[in-house]
Amino acid sequence: MSEQQLRARQRVDTVSADDSVWEIRLRRLRAVTKNALQELYKSKTATVGAMMIVLLLAMVVLTPVLATHHPTKPNYRVRLQPVSVEHYFGTDKFGRDIYSRVLYGGQRTVLISIAAVVLGLSLGIPLGVFSGFFGGRFDAISMRFVDGLIAFPGLLLYLLIITLAREWKLEGFYNDLILVFALGVNTMPEVARLARGSALQEAKKEYVEAAHIIGEGSAFTAMREILPNCISPLIVNATVRLGYVILIVAALSFLGLGTPPPTPDWGADLSVARDHMETHPMIAVFPGLAICYSVLAFNLFGDGLRDILDPRLSER
Repeated sequence: MSEQQLRARQRVDTVSADDSVWEIRLRRLRAVTKNALQELYKSKTATVGAMMIVLLLAMVVLTPVLATHHPTKPNYRVRLQPVSVEHYFGTDKFGRDIYSRVLYGGQRTVLISIAAVVLGLSLGIPLGVFSGFFGGRFDAISMRFVDGLIAFPGLLLYLLIITLAREWKLEGFYNDLILVFALGVNTMPEVARLARGSALQEAKKEYVEAAHIIGEGSAFTAMREILPNCISPLIVNATVRLGYVILIVAALSFLGLGTPPPTPDWGADLSVARDHMETHPMIAVFPGLAICYSVLAFNLFGDGLRDILDPRLSER
């Protein structure tokens, strides 16, 4: 921590008797947020990644406004049209506007990926923190369960869960929920092991012993004291993981395991475009570029966060 940061921290920690607990916490939150934004601005990689993510999320939110045509309604009179003023990215073999399908496909892909990563964090963080903090038999059993999930091939896990969903004839929104569940379960083991490793290091420190001395419960100590000090690597992992999950969602749709057509989807649109790659390559270019852009955005932001949050890298 630099001298300027230390002085800012000392100013924040200087409180008067009239300050309430919430005022103190709010002041510290503002100082931490300001410092994080300053560090983020210093990292060109993180800044570029953050700008790309903001643009991506803005397009996801504003998709109904930005789209110019219905994404699933065919129009055979304008099938396989090139790029034009009427159709910014051209049309596919059914006459559907590719620009609108890319927007709606991005909305679905990004939301599913975010939901899957959040589910993986929700399952993996408590399991990993409690395993590293309590240890013993609970740690042994939980980590063997995690090892079993890691040893099971991810693609087979997706196939198993999605096949069961189709046997139950789940469609539409419920099919997307099943996909989120499959991706979240596959994300959980890595998160749990990362949280456990950080918790093992934090559990040996003096502030944990002090929490025991003043009578704090074990579960409260694990989540209130240890978890905040383990959050940095988890944030970096979640950010990079988002790009990986977007690739998985697109790959499953490409193989026909995502939401069935005519629902807009980047991977499914790439699969349909294979038959026209030689004569109309632009049909595949724009969904492919959308996938590359999204993955690159989260990877750049994750790499920048890692450089900021890892003190060993920031000292170099």
